[in-house]
Amino acid sequence: MPKRISIFSILSSILLGCFMYKPAISDDSTTLLSEGIVTFHEAYNSWDEKGFQLSLSFFEKASHTRSKDGLAEYWSGTIYFFLSLHHLFSTEKDSDKVRGIENAKKGIEILTRSIDLSPDFSESYALRGVLRGILIKMEPLSAVRQGRKVGKDREKALVLDAYNPRVHYLTGVSFWFAPEILGGSERALGHLLEAEQLFEKERQTPKNNLLPSWGQSTCLSFIGDVYLSEKQNEKAFTYYEKALKVNPDDPLALKGIEKMDGMK
Repeated sequence: MPKRISIFSILSSILLGCFMYKPAISDDSTTLLSEGIVTFHEAYNSWDEKGFQLSLSFFEKASHTRSKDGLAEYWSGTIYFFLSLHHLFSTEKDSDKVRGIENAKKGIEILTRSIDLSPDFSESYALRGVLRGILIKMEPLSAVRQGRKVGKDREKALVLDAYNPRVHYLTGVSFWFAPEILGGSERALGHLLEAEQLFEKERQTPKNNLLPSWGQSTCLSFIGDVYLSEKQNEKAFTYYEKALKVNPDDPLALKGIEKMDGMK
């Protein structure tokens, strides 16, 4: 009898250990993603490069432990997008064209991996498309390889989710960065204004904390940039102010207002 109890106890312990082990992996990746997302939002609100890098480290670790659904890769691609913006379009002291281009290329690469893992997630296409547009703007010769792909990514994202604010925001940015013949302010503004309305709806809709909810302030800032390019300064200033109400440290809005001050 003692021998049977001993064997039963050992088997029970093994089974219990196996049962507990699988959730531990899942919980670990979920925790990493959650910590990365919290860190990302803090970095986004303060436009802090070190914060973006820290959040990237969480997402890269999560990609090694998470089931292959492409979500960790999507978040890594989001970070590369913001690092690229940070180095290319922030203040002069933070400007670094080489690093900006490098981050755009890394973002395209990892978002392609995300799409391979989850081909129906619209935001990965939208982000990859705008990063390709940024690359073309910085390296015009890359249009030979990237030009058609920008449009395909843009169209795929809209087909998959036409009511996603980030899809319209990023589509607008993609048109804004594109050469006039392929984009233009009118097409960019149409999507950015659509995104503005969809962001307001999103704020009122509860969603999974692991899914994206970023982009509102930078969307409003880009609307300001478009209006400023069209010399509609009053509208531009209104949108820069809207952006700063959402995020008082939004660098694009601050840069836009600084540019307007220099015009006086």
